[in-house]
Amino acid sequence: MREQLWTVARFPSGLWSTGGKPNDPDYAECNVWQIAATSREAAKKKAQGKYYRAQRAAAQKGE
Repeated sequence: MREQLWTVARFPSGLWSTGGKPNDPDYAECNVWQIAATSREAAKKKAQGKYYRAQRAAAQKGE
């Protein structure tokens, strides 16, 4: 399979969405990433990894 660029968004409620444009008004309150992946699920997993690593790094800085 070929990799393609996916838009992945995390809503404040904790729900994840893929597809659409990064500047979509629906994503105004979201964390948004553009992820290269072979599938929608793979893109979501990569974005989740980025999000949780950033959260962990921020928590360690605050300690």
